[in-house]
Amino acid sequence: MFIDYSTKLFGIIGKKISYTLSPAIHNYSFEKLGINAVYLAFDIEEEKYDLIVKGLLEVGEGFNVTIPYKEKIIPLLEGLSKEAEEIGAVNTIFKKKGFNTDYLAVKSLVLEKGEKIEKSLIFGAGGAAKAASFALSSLGSEIFIINRTRDKAQELVNRLTERGYYAKVVESCNFSYDAVVNSTPNPSYIPDECIKGKLAIEFVYSPLITEFLIKASKKGLRVINGLEILVRQALEAQKIWFGKSLNDKEVVDFLYARKLVR
Repeated sequence: MFIDYSTKLFGIIGKKISYTLSPAIHNYSFEKLGINAVYLAFDIEEEKYDLIVKGLLEVGEGFNVTIPYKEKIIPLLEGLSKEAEEIGAVNTIFKKKGFNTDYLAVKSLVLEKGEKIEKSLIFGAGGAAKAASFALSSLGSEIFIINRTRDKAQELVNRLTERGYYAKVVESCNFSYDAVVNSTPNPSYIPDECIKGKLAIEFVYSPLITEFLIKASKKGLRVINGLEILVRQALEAQKIWFGKSLNDKEVVDFLYARKLVR
């Protein structure tokens, strides 16, 4: 990598993100695509958030956004894509405009699995849950939300129903559904009896094979793991930034070759 006056700045904005694979994915991609850019991780404490993020948005070309800032960053942006505005969460920024490539990743990966999803149970109600809920809703699924904080779950349900989708807050999983989604940071949060249906979707990618996915596989569910979502959303972000990207397999092979995935 040769850095000069013309090198563009990209990066990921989040808190406690030492685990992130995004710099590895994007810097490898920039080199392979012949793009003069560098991608850094910005681990930002909340008390310094406004000062640092406002400055980054002024000097940077594009960013990814992760926990806990996918919703908080919206007021600092100058515009949103249709999906990001509908969802109310942003995970990709280009020239101060917000996008949601988590939504694009989940939607495309579910379509590739070829399963008809009519009902989905989603654990969590944050930015990842919003992206998954809207992606699955757009594919015709009814949405059921379980979250520790019922008020936040109800906010997500209201957001979905206001846009014409069916959604409901539930306290248990004693009903039938096709997809179960972990959008929380804790895969062990999902009770065993709730791991059922046709498809399990996991947002956590470290470790790659979580307790949730192990149980889902043993029960015969097809799975979408966190690495698949991470790589797909990253490549969708590159398409927004540059109009091109590598393919998923090339990036995943690189991560395994560098022993960055466990």
